[in-house]
Amino acid sequence: MLGPVLAIGLDRKNFSHLSNPDLQAMPYLAVCHVANAVKASALSNEQGMHSVAVCLVRQCVEAITIFEISLQDRSFAEPLLMAWKEGSKSQGELRRSLENHVWTSYGTGLWEELWAEFFGNLARSVQPYAHYTPELQGWQFATVNYSGGHEFTVMVGPGTYDALQASRVTLLHCLVGWAMARVLLASKRNSGIRQWSVEIDELGRALAKSKLLFHRADWGAQLAPHMLFLPGHDWTDE
Repeated sequence: MLGPVLAIGLDRKNFSHLSNPDLQAMPYLAVCHVANAVKASALSNEQGMHSVAVCLVRQCVEAITIFEISLQDRSFAEPLLMAWKEGSKSQGELRRSLENHVWTSYGTGLWEELWAEFFGNLARSVQPYAHYTPELQGWQFATVNYSGGHEFTVMVGPGTYDALQASRVTLLHCLVGWAMARVLLASKRNSGIRQWSVEIDELGRALAKSKLLFHRADWGAQLAPHMLFLPGHDWTDE
C-alpha cells in the first residue's frame, strides 16, 4: 500500500498552507525521495545488495520527518524547515520537536507503546547505516546452510542473496509505508488518506505479529544483519 500513500503524500495541497514556493518544495521533494529510495532499495534488495538497500531506508526515515513537519501548522513548521535547510537543526533535534509538540496526539505504535517509542525504534534501527561502518559491512555477508546450530558465512559478491537479510529490509520498507500513512492520518490535512484507513490498520496488525520484531525491545539489535534464529526455527514459523 506504499504506492497510494506516496501518491497522497505528493498531493501539493498538503503543503499549500506554507508561505512560499521554496518551503512548499522541500516536503514535496522529501516525498519524492522516499518514493525513489524505496524503489531503489527494493531493487537492490532483490539483487542481494542488502547493504545498499538498508542505507536507502535510513534516508527514507529522515525524509519522512521533513514531510511530517511540513504538515503541521505554519508557525511550527516553517522555522523548523528553515533551520533544517540552513543546517542549524539535526534530524534528532527535529524529531525531538515533533515528540514534544506533536506526537502526543498520535496514539500508539504497533503495540501499546507511545508513538515516540515506535518512531524512535524505527530511526535507531537504521541509524548505524549513515556511513560505511563495520555495522553496515555486516550486510555484505550472507549466511548460508544454517542448520543444527552451525552457520557458514561467505563474503557477499554481486548477486549474493541472504533471505533473512532481504526479509528484514522488506519489513523496514513496510514500516516506512505504515509510518508515513499514520502521519498523514494524524495530520488530517489530506482527506484522501481516510479511504485507506482499514488497510492501514490491517497492515499495522500484520506488522505487530512479525516474527522479526520482538515487540518493544531494541529494534537495532533485532534487525541487525546477523541476528539468527535458534536451530529448527525461522521467521516463517507459526
